[in-house]
Amino acid sequence: MPPQWRVGDHVRVRGDEWRIAQVTPGDACVAVALSGASRANGGRRLVLVSPFDRLERLTAVTAPRRTRFRSAVTAARVLAATSGPYDTLRTAASAHVLLLPHQLAPALAAVSGRGCRFLLADAVGLGKTIQAALILAELRARQQATRCLILTPVGLRDQWAAELSTRFHLESTIVDRRFVREQQLRFPRAVNPWTLADILITSLDYAKRPEVEPGLASLWWDLLIVDEAHTAATAADRGHLARMLAARSRRVVLLTATPHAGDARAFVSLCRCGELNDGPIVMFRRTRRDAGLPAAKRVHLLRVRPTPAERQMHARLARYTQRAARERSREGGADAWLAMLVLNKRALSSAGSLARSTARRLRLLGDAAISEEHAHQLPLAFDPDVGDGEIADAEPQAMGIAALADTASEQRLLADLHEAAVCASRTQSKLLAIQRLLRRAAEPAIIFTEYRDTLAELVAVLPPQDVVLLHGGLSRSERMAAAQAFTSGAARILLATDAAGEGLNLHARCRLVINLELPWSPRRLEQRIGRVDRIGQRRTVHAIHLIAHHTGESRVLARLVQRLDRIREALVDPDQ
Repeated sequence: MPPQWRVGDHVRVRGDEWRIAQVTPGDACVAVALSGASRANGGRRLVLVSPFDRLERLTAVTAPRRTRFRSAVTAARVLAATSGPYDTLRTAASAHVLLLPHQLAPALAAVSGRGCRFLLADAVGLGKTIQAALILAELRARQQATRCLILTPVGLRDQWAAELSTRFHLESTIVDRRFVREQQLRFPRAVNPWTLADILITSLDYAKRPEVEPGLASLWWDLLIVDEAHTAATAADRGHLARMLAARSRRVVLLTATPHAGDARAFVSLCRCGELNDGPIVMFRRTRRDAGLPAAKRVHLLRVRPTPAERQMHARLARYTQRAARERSREGGADAWLAMLVLNKRALSSAGSLARSTARRLRLLGDAAISEEHAHQLPLAFDPDVGDGEIADAEPQAMGIAALADTASEQRLLADLHEAAVCASRTQSKLLAIQRLLRRAAEPAIIFTEYRDTLAELVAVLPPQDVVLLHGGLSRSERMAAAQAFTSGAARILLATDAAGEGLNLHARCRLVINLELPWSPRRLEQRIGRVDRIGQRRTVHAIHLIAHHTGESRVLARLVQRLDRIREALVDPDQ
């Protein structure tokens, strides 16, 4: 007669110890659901069929035995962590990470029932990924998170899977087009690929695809984690997906170091993601000082005096922009104004970047068919808070909407501006300033810019053997190789667009961040500095912002300060 299995029994199977969580008898067999009961498999779940799998019941050891003091202390810690009251943490003691006190608070709030919607909004570098993973591990240990979904930017999927596996012994599955194709070959088409694993990781941009979203929307989720959640508050399609999934999730954890970028409506939208009637979202917002860590960061504004050729370029751009502003109210003028904003942003980045854009715009304005073809693409490329960087750091794909009613006059203004940009690109004041900074610093540095064109300008003036590039045009493997080359010491300078502004941990290698131009969003600025201003950084972080003197960049700085003031008022956070 087969043994009678009961819930709570401890068994050994496949070389490890498990606890029986559920028993489902059949005609000639028994399905046994198991949960991990050892350090190696804590938090894992497994379903076996007896007698096809051999289960060995473990009996309690009643006789005392001698052991080493260190082993006894370790056993006592694990026992205290796994057998305490329900609202104490069970997996923190066995996690392969040095947890700081502030990182325990969200998981304690989750298991003690203080809320089911959480916004982890700690400053950059304080371990929000670890905090969210600890919530997941604790819920798994209590059998409360059978189906979990993690939404991240594309570049962070592998990092999430690695953190869960190495630190919390939680195995996850990355879902993308390749995974779905493979499963379609193995299973009937009626099988939903989102049901084939317990912990799923995917990107927001993949999940929002029309052919993907219905599979997600047909399921209920025990836990939804949204990393870099601010991207779901500023983009309509991402926001729709996040709200839909949050409404179908028992618990929601949103992660962002920059919950407020000066836009009150976006902040309210973020806080209401998955909102229920049982109370508001629970927000954790701690600075380095709150976490008991030294606030070792210094920000420097370096005003750069433009060359005469650069001053002439900016003057011609100002005249062109003023003409466009006067005609902004005409039909189509609002869309054309976006093109003017792009030209101004690229002028503050580099003269070479502006020269490429003016040449492209001249070419498009000269071809009416091309202009019409690109007219409706323009708004896609210029969201100041784009998260993944694939769009933001590329040359704009649509510059063909006329800003002036008189196209011939506009082409003459553009041609003069293009000529001035080409002349200014021969000697650029910001590039010379960066060369001087790197010579004086004589240490590893990260240089951020918004556009790939400007990266090409930087490469031309820096020693090629010292430089590695990271931008949105690289594949996932190429990005990882670039980051590895920098962190390993093979390169001294990392030239990056905002594709490197999220997720990368570069504090062990570097403490110096140089912004060639000011981003128009406080969120991007914080993300850039956060690559090196993280837990584990042992030196003072220096962030240097280059500002072109007597140009529109002074107005950008003033707007950033105003937005930061609004953020302080909204979050009551004097340190941000």
